[in-house]
Order: sequence, then C-alpha cells, then structure tokens
Amino acid sequence: MKYLIGLIALLLPTYLIRFDIFGGIPTTLLEIVIYIIFFYGLINLGYCQMLKIKKRVWLIIGILLIAAMVSVYVSPAKSAALGQFKAYFLDPILVFWLIMCYLEPKDFRWTIYGFMGSSLAVSVYSIVQKLMHNVTVDGRVIGIFGYNPNYVALFLTPLTVLLTGYGVGLLQKKKYPMAIIAGAVVLINIIGIYLTGSRSGLLATVAGITFLLILHFWSKIKAKSYLRIGLFILIAIAILGSAYAFRPNFKASGGRVVSSNNVRWQIWQTSIEMIKDHPILGVGLGSYQNAFTDLTKDRVNFKEFISPLALSSHNVFLMFYLTTGLFGFIAFIGLLIFFYRTGFSEFKNDGSKMLLAAMTALVLQGLVDTPYFKNDLSLIFWLLFGFMLSLSRWTKEKQE
Repeated sequence: MKYLIGLIALLLPTYLIRFDIFGGIPTTLLEIVIYIIFFYGLINLGYCQMLKIKKRVWLIIGILLIAAMVSVYVSPAKSAALGQFKAYFLDPILVFWLIMCYLEPKDFRWTIYGFMGSSLAVSVYSIVQKLMHNVTVDGRVIGIFGYNPNYVALFLTPLTVLLTGYGVGLLQKKKYPMAIIAGAVVLINIIGIYLTGSRSGLLATVAGITFLLILHFWSKIKAKSYLRIGLFILIAIAILGSAYAFRPNFKASGGRVVSSNNVRWQIWQTSIEMIKDHPILGVGLGSYQNAFTDLTKDRVNFKEFISPLALSSHNVFLMFYLTTGLFGFIAFIGLLIFFYRTGFSEFKNDGSKMLLAAMTALVLQGLVDTPYFKNDLSLIFWLLFGFMLSLSRWTKEKQE
C-alpha cells in the first residue's frame, strides 16, 4: 500500500485527464486510480489501525462530510456540486482512510518520492514554457494546469516546504545523495513558483521554510533572549510586509499588482456580504461564482472585470463557509486545530516539523487564495493531515 499511495502522490496532476464512464458520469484518471487502490485496500484489509484514532477526529470528518452533502442539496448547480463533493471531499478522505489503515511513518518516504516526481514535472513544464516564451502578456507562466498561473504556485508551495523539511532531515542523518536530490527538486520548484509571478506562493514558501527552521532551532531560540526578540521583530516585519504587499489602492489604475489587490479586496468584501445573506448553509458547492455574479450584476465594473475572476473567494476560510456552510467551516477549523495540537505534541519529531511547516505554508497562502478547492490541492491537504495523525499514533504505540 505504501507504493500505491506514493503512486497517488505522483499522479496528482492526472486529474487533468478527464472522461466519462457508465454512459455519461464524468471522472478523471486520478479518480479512477484512487478508487482502484481504495477497493484493493478494502479487499485486503485486516485489522484497521484507523480504530485507534481518537473518535473526535472522525466526528469532525463526519460533520464535514454531512455539511458537504447538504451543500450539494442546497446548490442550484447539482451536477457541478456532486462533482466537487466527489473530488474535494469523498476522494481525498478515502485516501486518508487508507493512510490510517495501512501506513507507518517509515512508509511516508514513498509518498514524498511521489511528491518529488509530481512537483518536479509541474515545475519543469513551467520552466520549459518560460524558455519557449509561452507566457501571459505580463510574462507569467500558466503551467500544466492552464488558465491561471496561481494554480501552479498553489500546487508547488506546500510540497516545496515539505520537501525542504525532508531534505533537512536527510542532512541530519548524513544521507547526502538523497538530500542533494531533494534539494535540487526544491530549487527547481522555487524557480517554478517564481515564474508564476505569484506573490502569495513566494511569500508562503519563504514563510513555511522560515517556520521550519524556527522549529528545528527552537531550543536555541528559546534559550537566548536576543534570539527571541529577533524572531519577534522578524515576524512583525513579515506581517507588515505582507499586509503592504496585498494592500488595495482604489485610486490607482493599471498594473497587475494594483489590479490584483483591488480585485481581491472587492471579492473578499462581496464574499462577506454573501455570508450575511446565507449565514447557515452558504451558497452550496459549485455555485460560488454564479452567486457572486448574481449579487453584483448591477454594480459598476463587476460584470466586466471582477465577476469573471471570482472563481473562488481567494480565501480558503471564506470559501469553506460559503460552499459548505457554517458547519463545514467549523469542521475545517476543527481539523486545523487538531492537526496543530497533534503536531506540537510531537514537536521533537522531524516528521512532525516538516508537516507543520508544509501545512502552515498552505494556510498562509489560503489567506489570499484557495489552496483546497481543486482535485490535487484537497488531496495534498488530506495527505498532510493523515501523515500527522499516523505519525502521532505510531509514536504513542512505541512509547507504550
């Protein structure tokens, strides 16, 4: 099973290969691979280790699934909603279930190898695009995912931080050949992120790697007052700098950065309005852009310049609230709280540190973008979550 879950990580971009089965049911190559592996795991299952996971985790997951199912019912776009429920919730939770049942921490490296392969393919494709001058008018590469350069950054950011943590761990164990390979993949991924022109991707990657280093050197930082003060100043500068980078300027016109900031702020403000109009159930899965467009149809410039870009709320927390309702939002927050509580309880473990850093990069990027509501991104989230819980369970078993 460790090889098969690693295969899923390697094949993440294959959700782009789409087709119909059974006379018209849309699916993807990635989804078919997941189902085959899941049924193989189900058939060969003996005693399932998932039973050792705390019940409140399954309660949170159950609430999230119920909220997502209700969102399908609420959505006026039933076909799109069913597709998103399947791709963003059902499929990744099936993979999470396999992790809980089969994987030990020593098996994670095979999934990391899969992440290396998939992220390298995405980065190299973007670099080739740049070399061939196949870029947008402002010089950004769109990458393998098409439409939006940010999709490449959303995919690469958490994986780059995770692979950085893996490489650091290899260096500490003096496994230099594999550490060099991991470092090379990280460097190529950073180039790939840079070529997208995604400020959120670059900032979240730097923040995630910085957080990783802080975790690794925390004992030294905690012991020296001047290091603690320096860290506080660094964090303050980072927060202020990020706020400045994404500040709106509605008096200015022209330029991608100004336009991007202004559009984001308009989308955030409108999303908050939508929450006020739909405070319990949200607007439903697959319905965000239509609901946004309908609300703003009479507003100046929205139809022409803003609504076409409102594919998501550009904030993962707003998006969870609007698409899965209040209870889905609460469940997502619950998953993050459980992840970080578990991670910090395993603070001395290098695996925990790299998982914490990768999830932190994902969450930070999620403040200005939506690193979940895409087939590959939702799987990355649940793989990180599953690894953390599996790591905690096996660590406790060793101590008993």
